[in-house]
Amino acid sequence: MGITTKKSGSPTGRDGQSGQVEVETAVILPMVVFLLLGLIQLGLLHQARIFAKYGSYRAVRTGSLHNGDVEKMEMAALASVLPIVSRAKGGAEVLGRTDNATNWVKKWMRPGFGMGLKNRMIDFPSLPYTEVTICGPAKGDVSGAIYNDTAAFDMIATSSEGINTKLRIRLVLYYRMIIPFANWMIHRMWRGEKIVEELHLDARDVVIPNASIDAKVIAAAKQGIFIIPIETHYSMKMHSDIPLANFPETANECH
Repeated sequence: MGITTKKSGSPTGRDGQSGQVEVETAVILPMVVFLLLGLIQLGLLHQARIFAKYGSYRAVRTGSLHNGDVEKMEMAALASVLPIVSRAKGGAEVLGRTDNATNWVKKWMRPGFGMGLKNRMIDFPSLPYTEVTICGPAKGDVSGAIYNDTAAFDMIATSSEGINTKLRIRLVLYYRMIIPFANWMIHRMWRGEKIVEELHLDARDVVIPNASIDAKVIAAAKQGIFIIPIETHYSMKMHSDIPLANFPETANECH
């Protein structure tokens, strides 16, 4: 009686099919992983945009009550966005816990956050976490209401509901992306660096305000710190006297 045997390793056998699956997995898996990481980071960017909007509200409220003090406005904004503020540790970006009052205070006092370095990044101190610019009213709008170099909101010779009675600010949150690999790729997509046009990101809501900051963001990226500035605006009726010197020359300085 003859015995028929099946050759081991035949392309049509189980081993051949297994090898094909392994090759397909090796090709597809990196793309799937990047897609997941990218979606997470884009979701965190959207979250940061929401925090930035709330931070601009807290900043303008602080300025409205405290004589347009820019430093106080920036610290108020930083306190509002503290849960999403990160710093480098062991080659990765870490957030730190803010799930209760004790942990929030610990993070606020830690070097590189809050009071630790007065709103400056410990590994890139030329950039703040939050930057506030007073957009208006312009000096010319309040020049008729000067008393000891202050412009008092209740002395402005316009309607009490007019735009000249409102403090208008711009807040830029310098958001550090925290998801490995996705942060590098999304940063390049946002800047359009050697990326096909179809992958460029719309920069209408994430704006670099000037060439100086542009250079600093690029320098930070070379150190492995991938930052996207998120710009928001808010206005509120003034409730304290603000020094005339704090107002811009024109109301278009934020545009």
